[in-house]
Amino acid sequence: MKYEMEILEIIEKNLDQGAADFAHINKLIKENDLSYKNICVRTLAVPKILSTARYAEICDFITKLYKIFDKIINHYFADAGYRGLFGFEPGLEELILASSRRNCWIPMARIDFFLNEETGTIKMCEINTDGTSAMNEDRLLGEFLSENSAFQTFMQGKTYRRFELFDSWVKEFLEVYQAYCTGSYKNPRVAIVDFLDVGYVTEFEKFKATFIEHGIETEICDICDLSYDGTVLRTGSGMVVDAIYRRAVTSDIMNNLDKVGDFIKAVKDGAVCLVGDFVTQVVHNKRLFFILFHEATKNILTGEEFEFITGHFPETFSLTSENLTANKVYENREKWIIKPCDSYGAKGFFAGRNLSKEKWEQACEEHLKEDYILQEFNAPYKTLNIDFTNENRNVREYSNLTGIFCYNGKPYGAYSRMADGEIISTQYDEKTIATLLLTANGGS
Repeated sequence: MKYEMEILEIIEKNLDQGAADFAHINKLIKENDLSYKNICVRTLAVPKILSTARYAEICDFITKLYKIFDKIINHYFADAGYRGLFGFEPGLEELILASSRRNCWIPMARIDFFLNEETGTIKMCEINTDGTSAMNEDRLLGEFLSENSAFQTFMQGKTYRRFELFDSWVKEFLEVYQAYCTGSYKNPRVAIVDFLDVGYVTEFEKFKATFIEHGIETEICDICDLSYDGTVLRTGSGMVVDAIYRRAVTSDIMNNLDKVGDFIKAVKDGAVCLVGDFVTQVVHNKRLFFILFHEATKNILTGEEFEFITGHFPETFSLTSENLTANKVYENREKWIIKPCDSYGAKGFFAGRNLSKEKWEQACEEHLKEDYILQEFNAPYKTLNIDFTNENRNVREYSNLTGIFCYNGKPYGAYSRMADGEIISTQYDEKTIATLLLTANGGS
């Protein structure tokens, strides 16, 4: 946080220059179509700067987390009783069990958590596997730092690196495909697949260009346009598909099974390498948060691993009348949130501290019969920043959320979001800021 404070001090000495830089960067954001679902990315004037020591601590956290994920997924396959705790519908369970054994079950993820920058404490927020996104936001916002005069002044005599998230993904993707191949290896033909009416298409284009730069024939394809003849899977243009980079989230696929039959058949037949197999749903689904505390999970973990869970994950329950009563949720609404087990973008999220007693009780009652969790509220860590779209130009506190992009279980970069309030999501007041690693002169 001290680095950001130094940049703020530079900005406050020349607010007019800070405002001009900010306006120019926002112009670049619009020119580069940096938007999702027609919402343009919003940012703040000061980037997030991580020390090498702090980033090493975060990477160690991710390594431990993935070892636990591996144990849980292996046990999911081995024990029908344990599978039953997840409550997946039979069709989805069948797809999960058809997943190919991999060196890493989760080839792509973004692990989101609340980081206390003073103590280094990490509290988990959510695990994104299907549809993990925002790599292009991080890339472009990092490039735009060249237009931030205060940052450039701060960096004099220092060195840093930005996180590279495209070439690294192609490298890891090809490693997954090579392990999938049983015969001689050759470059695959790749389809980047989603429901394109909701997909982050501008980001797909950057991934497509990167695959092509590496000599990989690649197309972006709506999942509904894939066709399968019992032998090969093809895109709408007729390209044979050897490997799929899946961006379509599992819930969207399961809600549109009548439109994606050819894709499902090809996956079940093993006719294509699916990078982002359905097994990722085991950790993507928020039921995992209460299953982690279950005795059956405790029995497959070491004592140290279970302490890791209790230390980093919020206490979580299925949303039932019994759990509402047992935890005195109505009497202590500021301590709890409820959210769907399988959603994204904070849809259906309710925080007791943000609602009146009546509205909170109403929200809980209305969602009792739905697939919801009840979860301990963790207050985000707050840091100072400045938003020049606000005419008064005040420095103020913003809530922080940190994400780590993981490819094949390896941390490849960090992603930072901030918000005026305590719910950090695109549909509310989320701001995304560039994230970088200070590597010299104060970087450790």
